[in-house]
Amino acid sequence: MRFTVQNPDYCLSPYTGMGREHWLDACEFLLEGIFSNLSSKDELPLSRRAEFHVSYPQENSSPTKTYAEKFEGLARSFLIAAPLLRNRPACVIKGIPLAKYYKRMILGAVTKGHKNYLLGWEELTQMARDGEKTFQHTCECASLVIGLDQCREEIWDTYAQEEKDRILDYLEGFGRGKTEAHNWRLFNMLILGFLYKEGRTIDEGLMRDHGENILAYYAGDGWYRDGHRFDYYTPWAFHVYGPVWNVWYGYEKEPWIAAKIEQYANKMTGVFSSMFDRDGHVTLWGRSGIYRNAAASPYASVFLLQNTKTDAGYARWVNSAALLQFIGREEVFVNGVPSLGFYGQFPPMVQGYSCAESPYWIANPMTALTLPADHPFWTAVENRGDWEKTGRDTYLEQVMDGPGIVAVRLGGNGACEFRTAKCLFEPEDGYIPCYVRLGFNSHFPWEAFDYGGAEAMQYSLFYKEEQKPLIPNLMLYAGVKGGVMYRKEYFDFKYCFQGAASIALADFAVPHGMIRVDKLQIPRGNFELTMGAYGFASDGNEGEVSVEEINIKNARAVVLKKPGSQMALVSYSGWEKLEVKRREGVSPLGQTSYLAYGKLERSRDYEYAPYVMVTAVVSKADDQPWKEEELFPVEKICYADKDGYGAYGPVELHMKDGRIVTVDFEKIEGRLMV
Repeated sequence: MRFTVQNPDYCLSPYTGMGREHWLDACEFLLEGIFSNLSSKDELPLSRRAEFHVSYPQENSSPTKTYAEKFEGLARSFLIAAPLLRNRPACVIKGIPLAKYYKRMILGAVTKGHKNYLLGWEELTQMARDGEKTFQHTCECASLVIGLDQCREEIWDTYAQEEKDRILDYLEGFGRGKTEAHNWRLFNMLILGFLYKEGRTIDEGLMRDHGENILAYYAGDGWYRDGHRFDYYTPWAFHVYGPVWNVWYGYEKEPWIAAKIEQYANKMTGVFSSMFDRDGHVTLWGRSGIYRNAAASPYASVFLLQNTKTDAGYARWVNSAALLQFIGREEVFVNGVPSLGFYGQFPPMVQGYSCAESPYWIANPMTALTLPADHPFWTAVENRGDWEKTGRDTYLEQVMDGPGIVAVRLGGNGACEFRTAKCLFEPEDGYIPCYVRLGFNSHFPWEAFDYGGAEAMQYSLFYKEEQKPLIPNLMLYAGVKGGVMYRKEYFDFKYCFQGAASIALADFAVPHGMIRVDKLQIPRGNFELTMGAYGFASDGNEGEVSVEEINIKNARAVVLKKPGSQMALVSYSGWEKLEVKRREGVSPLGQTSYLAYGKLERSRDYEYAPYVMVTAVVSKADDQPWKEEELFPVEKICYADKDGYGAYGPVELHMKDGRIVTVDFEKIEGRLMV
């Protein structure tokens, strides 16, 4: 099962062939898969599960979760169906008239005594476990009202007034109820906004409090801090739900808040293009990766605002390309629906708040289908923005101090690579693998930590008297200076820096990847330290990944190769060994992957030995031989200390492209932030 573009329009959309009708075809395609799980037209749209250990409902779940899964299936599939119905009101899926089906299912879900009743706020509160004060229903109610507004004529306006009141009464409990202290506040705002549109009296102070808190999460550069972290919830929640709320309520009732939401959304679309690669693909990063192409949705919802200067041709390209990145791949679908993974099933990236129906949030960009057919979003010729002028020997960098992200579009291989910071987790928190990394790359999705030594794109510290290696759980941001990004990460951080092992990080871009100049600050001895490159997944053919070692006068490289892709880990100083190991079950791209990594050891406390590791991680998206300046971009390194250990003072790198890059950790401690 995969989507193919029928009769592509390469005049309007030279890169994807996707126009408005193709988007509607994609909606039908997705609903065909969802409805393939129905045994009757009276069933809610639930999927056959393929994962039972992490996702809900399960034996350890609250009993409310059984109803939450049903609501996710109904409300999130409705986000696909509603914009489709707005444009194709007579649509029939698997022999079921779509409008009649959702009209009936929605009414049954809010009707006490109906077999499909999903329970209201009061019943959930009575059923809840101790300490359970918020419910997934709040999120799904927001999706429900978005859908009802999108196909207002086709469904909402066909209800009798008593039926409308029944639905509105149900919604009121969740609009007023408790919510989570992050993007969830927007769910309450949308529920209340829909009630207001329908003539209900709402608590305007409550609405204002929610809105004020949403603005308080804003960090700068278009990014909101979602609770306590930065991730794709900024683009696929804040910058989708915020503009919808503006249209429904904000512009009329809270113009100051609405103006800020608009300002921040426009800022986001200005900088966020740096986080999509030459193919318009999304990078696996952060929690809820199962929402996939929803990351591109600000480039659809921004056109709901009163004022935007976003390039419509770019906006449609990046949304179409990101959508095809996933629905155009057969391995994405399990039992007719997108899997709990990035491409295929990948349990290490699944969170316990997700169920089999959760991935339908990929529909968030479908807000574009509420724009008229003659809107520039649909009529502008596709373009790839700044990628159009990025040559093979160049790169484009975007610094976003607000979230502590530096994103680079790499002309040498067409990848997007970004480095993140401002991450704090409890040691061994399950979220660490998807946040605390040296970098994220669109061509090489992050791999699970196995705590067996070297890890992909991260340091691993093993004290030989301990049982298990340590992985950093705190990543601090110290800004960009002289083209170099500075960060610092701590291993096993709990409450105090004193005595904690850390690595001071410095990195900068070259057209094929990154140069790392990192300094170890580990007070104890008797340890082994490793750092891995990106994981290099096999496509499943035995022996297809080859390993080559290349040495020149001042550096050595390990190159991993498979057809159409190459990656190299290059060591200039610090690492005593470069090694490669085969790993199983850690990659979202396949069962087997290979990891190139550097390794060093220290035998005693306070050992005076090389402190700085100068490394390159570079890649190519072809089979062409490496040019020396691509594989070994550093000509020479100059140290301030007499031993050349990088113990103190700046490190000066003379690059083969003529640049001189200075890395200096002086005063980094005063700039660290989370």
